[in-house]
Amino acid sequence: MSRVLSTLAKLALPLAVAGVALEASETALEHDDECLASDPSAAGCALSAMQLRGVKGSEEGTPSEPDDAANQVLPGMGPEPIPDDEVPEELKAQVGWWHGWAQGGDKMWGSGTGTEVINLGNVGYYDKGMYQARSRCGGPGCALMTNPQGHRTKEIFHIHFFHYHSYGASLKRRLEDRVCGRGGWHSGGFPCHGKAAFFYGSPGVFSKALTGGSIAHAMVIAWPMSCGGTGTIIELAYGCSIEHQIRGDYKPNMR
Repeated sequence: MSRVLSTLAKLALPLAVAGVALEASETALEHDDECLASDPSAAGCALSAMQLRGVKGSEEGTPSEPDDAANQVLPGMGPEPIPDDEVPEELKAQVGWWHGWAQGGDKMWGSGTGTEVINLGNVGYYDKGMYQARSRCGGPGCALMTNPQGHRTKEIFHIHFFHYHSYGASLKRRLEDRVCGRGGWHSGGFPCHGKAAFFYGSPGVFSKALTGGSIAHAMVIAWPMSCGGTGTIIELAYGCSIEHQIRGDYKPNMR
């Protein structure tokens, strides 16, 4: 009998030790989760090194699937607005191939340098940029424009959109007097030896501008909702910029 009791005692000791170890392990795991979850600096309940050993084994045995939700493009996602008058280096590096449009302040930024790069093969892309600008300022008090080479501070294509002031209001009235209800391009008496034409609705601005000849050295200005709101006046001004006069912040002594 004593021999049997001795044998049972030997068998019970390892089982008791294993039970204590298992209980300690479970307690450690529970304590670890509670500790991390109560840590205000932790984002939720993290895994400890003890738990990660089990997770790692699981990951090695099962290939991870791509997270479709993380890669999904949601409405409103896209390039962050670019600070006005400060184009990021990332965009500067992309201008050779990037073909999107991004807003920075009261400008839409795109690929290329200026009107000198527009031709019949790529004009559709630049028309889209002007539509983007118009969607942000398309009322009768708005003006949309690009400056020609030699008269801009950034050599990355950008379209200005803003509400004009007194000079702009006066210029628009002069333009309407000359072109509303009349077809074709009209010149004489416009800034920078320019010309203007009226087009019904909301046409592709640069496509229509090209019907007036080369725009390589031209400032292109679009006046939406002109002539009683029936269409758009497109104005070309050669070898100069009247952006700041139209804005109302022109300072001759700063030029």
